[in-house]
Amino acid sequence: MTRKATVLPAASTALSRRFLRRAQQDARHFVRQFMHQSAYRAGLALSLFAGASSLALAAQPPSQPAAPDLLLGAAWYPEQWPEEVWEHDLALMEAAHIHLVRIGEFAWSRMEPREGDWQWGWLDHAIALAARHHMKVLLGTPSAAPPAWLTQAYPDTLRVSNAGVRDEHGNRQQFSFVSARYRALTHDLAERMAVRYGYNPTVVGWQIDNELAEPSFDPEAHKAFHAWLEKKYGTIQNLNQKWWTSYWSQTYSDFGQIPVHDADENPALLLNWKQFVTETWVSYVRNQAAPIRQHALPSQFITTNTMGWFDGFDGYTLHQSLDLVGWDDYETEWTDNAARHDLARGYKMKNFWVTETDPGFVNWRPNNLAHDKGEVRALAWQAVGHGADAVEYWQWRAALNGQEQYHGVIAGADGNPAPIYAEIQQIGAEFEKAAPALRETTPHAQVALLHDMPSRWAISFQKQVEGFDPVKALTAFYAPLRHMAGTVDVISPHQNLAPYTLIVAPGLNVLPQEVADHLLAWVRQGGHLVLGPRSGMKDADNALDPHLQPGPLAAALGAHVSQFYGLVQPVPLSLGQAQGSADGTVHGTGTRWAETLVPTDPATRKEGMYGPSNGWLDGAPVAVSRQVGKGEITYLSTIPDPATLETYLKTQVQNAHALSPFASLPADVEACVRRGKGHDVLVLINHARTPVTFTLPESTAAADLLTPGAPISGPVTLPGYGVRVLRLTGSHA
Repeated sequence: MTRKATVLPAASTALSRRFLRRAQQDARHFVRQFMHQSAYRAGLALSLFAGASSLALAAQPPSQPAAPDLLLGAAWYPEQWPEEVWEHDLALMEAAHIHLVRIGEFAWSRMEPREGDWQWGWLDHAIALAARHHMKVLLGTPSAAPPAWLTQAYPDTLRVSNAGVRDEHGNRQQFSFVSARYRALTHDLAERMAVRYGYNPTVVGWQIDNELAEPSFDPEAHKAFHAWLEKKYGTIQNLNQKWWTSYWSQTYSDFGQIPVHDADENPALLLNWKQFVTETWVSYVRNQAAPIRQHALPSQFITTNTMGWFDGFDGYTLHQSLDLVGWDDYETEWTDNAARHDLARGYKMKNFWVTETDPGFVNWRPNNLAHDKGEVRALAWQAVGHGADAVEYWQWRAALNGQEQYHGVIAGADGNPAPIYAEIQQIGAEFEKAAPALRETTPHAQVALLHDMPSRWAISFQKQVEGFDPVKALTAFYAPLRHMAGTVDVISPHQNLAPYTLIVAPGLNVLPQEVADHLLAWVRQGGHLVLGPRSGMKDADNALDPHLQPGPLAAALGAHVSQFYGLVQPVPLSLGQAQGSADGTVHGTGTRWAETLVPTDPATRKEGMYGPSNGWLDGAPVAVSRQVGKGEITYLSTIPDPATLETYLKTQVQNAHALSPFASLPADVEACVRRGKGHDVLVLINHARTPVTFTLPESTAAADLLTPGAPISGPVTLPGYGVRVLRLTGSHA
């Protein structure tokens, strides 16, 4: 199909210098990348360069309005529908203020219906129509759903389960993530797409694959894992020593003898397998990202869509190879959802995109109940409050067949708006209103929650008690920290710690010396580190540390754990340093896990005491603290009940001078602050079904961004699932 040359719109005199510079950079990049291709493309490149260079002289208004900085989007599947209905769908989207569509991520069989028979005309048309309706395109590489001809011709590309069963065609993600043949095919696919669409100004970015998830246990993966281990350990003797393989006569004389499984194996093997899987997914993503970067404009970012607390790989490591974090948000409980947003932001310490979220309900839970009316809007603004610059709904229109027929949609199978359409339309209109104030703003935190994937994996391998779920342990601490501090970053212990005055690390189970040194350096400069139960038990190879918990931090703490106890029933405790109680002590219970702490330094302070329970814990301190340099380390040996934990953590947040001015708001009201240059934006959300009335801090000077002129002084009433978005004239983070 012959493509018409893209014509750059004329610029108004108000066009920013930043846009001009980006346009010129993109055009120069286009010239460099495409001069070696056809004369047609080279000529087009020169015309683009000339157009970009002349933007500053143009006085005509743009022929199309630019998409706002805050984008509302939908997953659109034009390959599933006849082209006659595309215009209808896009017009409805435009009327709902949708400025972004994600397309292509499952369309390989439409792009290449037979091997080597490339069909691009339909995709050219879809992208052009999206541009006509003032939309940007997030273009997905369709490697998550290989076509039937591929899996038939190349069965060696199919993944094999842990049980040894080879996958078949008919679902998705049936490929082996390590297959060299599949990598070659997907590299070629990504390169062809990038050559064709990498210059297209409608394409704002690229999504690699879709929801990376399933590893493979095929013979090729076996060989790759054994080679990875040999590279890491050097000699089989070194591996035997690190893995303590003398236990149960597991000693190996050759790397090829090592089993390849993800359960019921040596804990060191299981941890190494997870790390191998992570690095394999990283190389899988880079395999497609490399040709895209080679041929695409610098302004086009590369992302993928991850899945919240999913533990199949280390998201912090994976996102080092990506430009922007995208995640698929299908959580229903608002506090956990807040933590997942902060996790996404913490991967790169940048704003992120919600690449998928449901417009009302899903189809894959045991009970797929709809959100209440207004709740979809509240959750959209929650995402923005935590740093999302785009919110995309899955999906636009109901598919007539397939495995997700009952999933929530914005338009029905007949193409007419579903009941949720009006609420989506309201969100889109509000995004347009608030976008200028939200531009170049992001949440800023003084408090961080450490989320360490090796530690999560290690605990999940050996929970000891069913009730100790590492994610639930994290969120138990997150909820009160979020309420008290306002903004919490969920970060890896390897990241920069300098911005924080308080860091809480529940379950930092795997604690290598270099991580301990990193944390101690921050503490000595004035930080306060609170370790939770099960911290510092394992080394980098998932072996028990003979120094006892918290391992390499025991000397600095001036205490160690002499024994641990899994809990099914709560145990009584009192906990010191609680502000608001007459004697500075709060009485409650410890849950899930408890440990006996033994101070070894007279400078170590005891905090609280266990009451009568199993005899071993009776009278033992619940927590201990010690000053280290300008800072302090605390070890909390259990997870107190929610009320006790909130009271205790409030003291820690206050001592770290990180208490939010909005900490006194009602429990179901979330206050999110995004900071910018010269102003902040406050997003207030009532997550309850019923109205709530409260008073904002007196120092809050604001303007309502959604309802200009609305009163903001005195009591504020938010209806059920109500939202206010306020521009603040000062720092309230």
